[in-house]
This record gives sequence, C-alpha cells and structure tokens, in this order.
Amino acid sequence: MKTSLLRIFFIPFLILMMSLAAMISWVLYRSGEDVTDAVAQKTLDAISYRIQGNVERHLSSAHVILNAVAPESLAMADKQFRIRLTIPGDLSQIEERLWIATGLFPEINHLAYFGAEDGGFVSVKRMLSHGLVEVRYRQPGASESHVYSMSGPHQKIALLRSDQFEAKQRPWYVNAVQQGKPCWSQVYIDFTSQVPLLTLSKPVYRPAHTPADNAQSGAVEVTGVVATDLSLKQLTIFLQKMPLPINGVAFIMEKSDELVATSLSEIPYTRVNDTTLKRQAATESVSAIMRAGARHVRQNMMNLLTPGKPLLQIIEGEQQQLQLAATLLKNDEGLQWVSVIVVPRASLRVESNSMTTRSMFLGWSVILLMCGIGYAILRWTVADIHKLADAARNIGTGEPFQGLNIHRQDEIGVLAESLQDMEKHLRTDALTQLLNRDTFISQIDFKRRRATDQQDGQFTLLYMDLDHFKAINDAFGHAAGDMVLVEAAKRLRSTIRKDDAAARFGGDEFVVYLHGVQDIAFIKQLCNKIREKLEAPIDLGSGHAGYISASIGVAIYPVDGQEIDILLRVADGRMFDEKKRRKAEVDAH
Repeated sequence: MKTSLLRIFFIPFLILMMSLAAMISWVLYRSGEDVTDAVAQKTLDAISYRIQGNVERHLSSAHVILNAVAPESLAMADKQFRIRLTIPGDLSQIEERLWIATGLFPEINHLAYFGAEDGGFVSVKRMLSHGLVEVRYRQPGASESHVYSMSGPHQKIALLRSDQFEAKQRPWYVNAVQQGKPCWSQVYIDFTSQVPLLTLSKPVYRPAHTPADNAQSGAVEVTGVVATDLSLKQLTIFLQKMPLPINGVAFIMEKSDELVATSLSEIPYTRVNDTTLKRQAATESVSAIMRAGARHVRQNMMNLLTPGKPLLQIIEGEQQQLQLAATLLKNDEGLQWVSVIVVPRASLRVESNSMTTRSMFLGWSVILLMCGIGYAILRWTVADIHKLADAARNIGTGEPFQGLNIHRQDEIGVLAESLQDMEKHLRTDALTQLLNRDTFISQIDFKRRRATDQQDGQFTLLYMDLDHFKAINDAFGHAAGDMVLVEAAKRLRSTIRKDDAAARFGGDEFVVYLHGVQDIAFIKQLCNKIREKLEAPIDLGSGHAGYISASIGVAIYPVDGQEIDILLRVADGRMFDEKKRRKAEVDAH
C-alpha cells in the first residue's frame, strides 16, 4: 500500500512528544511539596529584591537633593587631584539651590535646609497640599528666625511667623558634624502630616579642608550642614500595591521591630495623646501573621541576616505554618532595616498548584508548538522531495522544466542541483544551450495536450538554416563556427516571446515554435526580424567578423499537418525552397 514520507516520519515523532509531555506532567504532579518550596523561593526572592531595589531608589533621592545643594568633590580620571565643588557662602545663593533641590522630588523630598557654623540658617519647604512655599531665614548672629511665604527665590509674599531656632543644637546637625559624613536620623512621625519621616544630613567643609584632605592634615573645618527630610509614606504605598500571594504580608521594620512601612492598611504609629505619636511595633500588629513573622526575625534571625540577600525559613504561626523571607537593608549612612515577607504555606500550595497547572499548560503548549514546527519542517523537507520526484517525472513526459527553487546545503540540495544539471544536459544542446530535438518535440506534444481551446492549441514552426555558415567554418575553423552558432542562438532567443521555444536540430539548423500564432503577416514580420538580427556582424576575434543570414521555412498547425513530423518536413522543404530562391537572387545579381 502506498504511503507518504510525512506520515512515516511524523507519527513516531508525535508519539514521542506526547509521551514526553505526559511524563513531565506526572513528575510535576508527584513533586507537590518540592514545587511549593520552589514557588516560595522564587516568589519571595523576587519580592524581596523588588523591595530592596525600591528602598535603595527611594533613599537615593535624598542624596540627590543634598548633592544638588552641596556637590561632592569630583576625582579626575587620573586620580591625581580632585575638583572641589563648594557651597556658596551667601544664604541667598544657597536659597536658590534649595529651591532647585526641593523641585526634584517634591512628593518625597519637599523640605531641604542648610545650617551654617556661624548660626545662619535657610530652608525651603514646599507645601504641596496648599500650593505654597515656606522659606525660613536666620541671619548669622540673629536671635530669631523668620518664616516667609514666597513665590520664588528672594520673592517674599508675607511674613508668616518668627520663632527661636538654633540649627547647631539639632540632632541632624550634631550627628553630621560628629560623624564627618552623610548620616540618617532615626525614623520619626511628623505630627502635622502624621507621615513617617527620615532626615539625611551631610557636613559641608571649607574649600581648604575637604574630607579628602582631612586624612592627611587632620584638620576639620566645617562651614555648615545641609539636610533634607524624606517621606516614607511612599514605601507603604509601594508595599500595598505590590502583588503578594494570598493572605501574604510584607513590611519593613527597624532592628528594634518598629514599623517603617507595611502592606497592610494599619498606620505605622499609635497616638499617645493630643501632642504625642508613638511608632507602631511590628510585634504588636493587629495581624497575627505579621506578629509571628516579626517575633521570629527578632528572636532567631537577626544574627543570620546578610545585607541584600534574602533568608527563607519555615516557621510556625499562631494557627498555621508560614513561609518567611527576611532581608537586611543596610547602608553606609547608618540605616539598618529588615524587609520581611510572610506568607501562609497553604497559599503557596495554591500558588504551586497554579504554577504546576501553568507549567503543564506551558509544557503542552511547547510540545504542540514543537510538533507544529516538526510538522512544518517535515512538510518542507517532503515538499522538496516531491519537487524532485515531479521534476524527474516531467523530464520523461516532456513538460517544461520550471526550476526546482530548492536552496539547501544538505543531501536534498545536492540531489536537486544534480537533477538540474542532468535535466540541462538531457534537454539542451551542449553548445548553444537551446532545446535539443527530442525535448523540443516533447514540449510541443505537452503543450498540445494541455491546450484548453482551439486557439491555445494553434502554433507555427519556423525551420531555419544559417546561410554562409559553412564558408565561415571553412575559412576560420570549427572554433569560429562554434562562436557563430552560440551568437546565433543568443540572438534567436532574444527575438522570440516567452511562450515560444527555440531548438537546435543539428549543425546550423534551428527550429522555432511560435505559440498560438497563425497570422501570416505576423510570421513574415518575425522572420524578417530574425534575419535582421542574424545579419549583424559577429566578432570572431583577431579583428575578423563573420556575416550570416538565414533561410526560413514555415509550417502552420493544423493547416499544414496534424503531426509534428509532418510539420517539420513541410517547414524543412519550404526552407530549402527559400534557400534556393535566395541563392538564385544572389546569382542573378
């Protein structure tokens, strides 16, 4: 029974792929707990790193603010010296920088200020909710500071209030001077906005004594401290928007377990009285999951944490088993926070089941895709084999060879190239590359069989013999004769139409097939055109030129005969009659 290569190759491949998919599904189903652990590792690691990245970006905005007011020194490429970028000595110029700095991240850094060693002070505070800007000034040696409402640098609208304010006594100033580098304050709750804040302060040195020089000279001469308040509300907003597993909780706390931010809706502080707010401890949260997670981190994990690397543990909660991931968030400015994610194991199992289902779906999708790709590749391969089979069959039936259009570097490509070379040698004349006699006759028979109507089946044969060819061959040799035949074939090929065909029947005899042509006037016009092209000089080399013409005999199907042999004999006879007539005309002159 006849079958196809596509079926022979594809069915075993399909069975193999389906078996592989079934095996993968069985393994995933049997490894439920392992999948849960893998889900926990992947999910909590990803969340931990996202929290860590967000915290780092959030805190970095404060450094940008301070550097906008008091830029750091720049080391040159060769590291031989540093360019000192200093803060202006005039408070009005510093005010301009504060305006620019507070406009960079107004949602989280809306207040920046500078306290000078000589007692001077200036701050810019953007009141976003009211659209106002408050600027506080204290001139060096003054006993009071004054707060103004302003529309721009140096553009005072109104004096809002005056009060006693000494920057040098503030913790942010003292800590920055003592540590000699940027440092963070403790987290505190702003009573007015009831938002947790953090202050970053940095000492500013005189040009002659930068921190780079201090290591050599030992001299420290502080000109002041620049600082900014950073809102931590956005960290809570970030955690609340983060997609967590079902019933999962994410929070950031200090080592003392006081909350910095949380994914829950509870606020990170409690009210002691009308004037005092107390920060909320994570171990006192209303959430049992948060309480269990914070308690475990404080009691069992603090000494095990490595900065920036999540540590995962399974713990026992009050009512259920929990998966916990804790990451130490530590920087050079003194912050030591811990980000914690706590998720019920039951939720992770749901997630793992979902992941298993997705994995199975993805696996089956990949298998089906691979089957589709394999099927396409097999079809592509088999299609080329079909082309080869059809081409081999067409060589025997006389059907015109259209070209295989197979461009491959494998065995099929080699076979296609060999078949095309074989077809070329079997069907064409080796010298002129025109069709040979047998192929020419086979193709005419094929076109007659494929004709759809009477007009489509009509054709005319031109039987021609080159005049003066023998003289060139005798005078200049066979090589020159071959050049004449090649050039004559080229000119003949350029004269006929796409649907026509030309063949060399031997020696200097050529036959042309004109498809669908019976009009005598058109035939005569074409014969004259062929003669005109052939009569142009042919370069034989060495300064010699050959001159030929053609005697052409015409036979029209079916007027002059029904069979190809009869038509060829008729055209051959008329060609000889034409040759005699042309010779007689030449002799008469």
